[in-house]
This record gives sequence, structure tokens and C-alpha cells, in this order.
Amino acid sequence: MVKKPVTNKGHKMEELLRNYFLKAGYYVIRNVPFIYEGFDVTDIDLWLYGRASSVSREIMIVDIKNRKTPQAIERIFWVQGLKQATKASSAIVATTDRRQEVKNFGKEIGVLVLDGLFLNKLGKNDGPIADHISEEEFFSYIEQYSLNKLDSDWKGRIKHCKSFLSKSLSFDSCNEWLSHAKFFAEQSITKPRQKSTALRCLYLLCSFVAIAIDFTLREVSFLEQSERVTLIKNGFTYGSKGSSGMDRIIHIAMGLVEQHAANGALISKQVRSSIEHQLSSLNTIFLGEYFAKTEVSKNLFGVARELERLAMQRIFSSHANASVELRGLLMCLLDYWGIDRVMFAQIEKKHNE
Repeated sequence: MVKKPVTNKGHKMEELLRNYFLKAGYYVIRNVPFIYEGFDVTDIDLWLYGRASSVSREIMIVDIKNRKTPQAIERIFWVQGLKQATKASSAIVATTDRRQEVKNFGKEIGVLVLDGLFLNKLGKNDGPIADHISEEEFFSYIEQYSLNKLDSDWKGRIKHCKSFLSKSLSFDSCNEWLSHAKFFAEQSITKPRQKSTALRCLYLLCSFVAIAIDFTLREVSFLEQSERVTLIKNGFTYGSKGSSGMDRIIHIAMGLVEQHAANGALISKQVRSSIEHQLSSLNTIFLGEYFAKTEVSKNLFGVARELERLAMQRIFSSHANASVELRGLLMCLLDYWGIDRVMFAQIEKKHNE
């Protein structure tokens, strides 16, 4: 049994607002790091993602100040700049300040203000989601594994992966998340005592992938399925720059090798051949064919929310009892990673017995 960590007033308000937006139908992540050129600039208190239609998506950032002197005007300026830096659709400031002038100023520059009256009402009427753990509790599960820091830094991996939400929802981010998600899938098999925690981390990272693919597909929903397969396959193979962008990078790099290295032409040829072989050996066709299906793409937002619920549920329950759509996504990723489905299922069977 994990002891509930002590949370301060700010954390409690963040959780209240997180639960409020979850109940409103958004996908919500707390404490998303914003990193610029290697510098930790700030944390986004709440990162929200909404799907209004097959072609419309919304990304919102929420800045929360639950203090006696919240400096609301300054926070409105701050979050407006952060909105531009993160390319979010909109920004919200939640403040204990109740002055109408603050709300008016926010409205003038396009920032929604949730004032002290709203927060006070929220605190009285809205409690936490009963089966949903807090951010602090989630990390306390990881910290129970005494070797998590030495064993590839589980907590650091999750925080690193969350930071990509503030950069871009792209194939580059997806490829990063898939690499870390594979690690946690393998840990759930090789470390039985840490299985539930590893699966929580796996579910969370898979939810990031589902959200990013949902966002990416908004602009190609009207393409033929074969075209979507190619686009997705190339994205997972070559990243956001595509095959042409990758070719340019390789061409420039190999050109430098040919000019400045002894036997440069031979080395360049060998490196090119090795890169082409590695790229062709990737099983990205699995991902392209799976995510291009209409019935899959239209359910990605719901699957992402369900994965987040699995990761944050108070009493852990594996994906064995989850929706068909969620289990289908996980099985597709297992195939992509080359992880045996039967072995993974046996582990889950043992866990649920």
C-alpha cells in the first residue's frame, strides 16, 4: 500500500482542476516540463487536449496560482508568452484573484481567467475522482522501487517524455515515446515485482502516442487509406522530416565524411548501406496499416483517455479488462517492438490471478 504523499495547496488545486477538465471530456496531463535548448524554463501546470471533430483539435495550457497574492496580471502576460512558445491553441489562468478587471484584461489579450469565485465554488462542489490517483502518488509508486534511479531512471524517463508534449505532437515525439514505452513493456515482463508500476508507465506513454497520432491525422483524414498508410509508415520510419528530409541530412553528413576522412568514399558508402538496412528492417508497416484504419483513427482520442485512466487508477487493473480498441493498440505496438504477445499475455494472466 502506497502512503499518500503530502500535497500543498497548489498541488490540491491542480488536482481539482485536473479532475474538473477530465470530467469535461479533455485529455489532461499535469506538470508538463517546458524545456528550451536544454534549459528547464518552467512546468505547465495542466496540459489539455480536446477533439471537437474529425478535423478540429484543441491544445490548452493552464497556469494555476492558488496564493494570497497571485499576481494575476503578471501571470496572464506569462501564460500568453508560454502559449506562443508551445504553439498551444489557447491559454487559461486560474487565480484566487476575484477582481473583474483581471478577467477583463485576460479577455482583451485572449487568455481565459478562472477567478477566485470559480475556484472557491469548485473546491466546495468538486471533489477528486475516487479511483484516480494524484501526480504525486503516481511518482510515489515509482519511488517505491528503490533501484528506479539506477535502473535507467524510471522517474526521469517519464518526466523527459512528458516534456515532448510542450514541444510538438509529431512523429519525432512518437518515436521517442515508443522507445521508452518499449523499455517499460520489457520491464513488466522481466521485473515481476515492479510489473504494475511498469505497466502504469507503459499505459501513460502509449496514451501520449495515441494523442500525437490523433493530432497528426487531423489533416489527412480525407486521404485514401493507402495514402495514409504510406504517410504514417514514413513518419515512424524517418521522423517528421520524412524520407526526403532524412536523405538530405545523410547526404550532407556523408559529404563531410567523403571530404575530410581518410578513405572517405568507402566509409560513406558503408555508412549509407548500414543506415538503409536499419531503416528497411523497421516494422513500421505494422504501424502504418494499423493507424490508417478509419475505425482505429476515430477512436484514438477515447483510447488515449482510457490509457491515462489505467495509468492513474487507484486500484491497479491491467489492460486485460480494457476496451477492444485499447488492447488492439497495445498488441500492434508489441508486434512493432518484437515482443511476444503470448509471453505478455501470460504475464498479465499471472498478474490477474
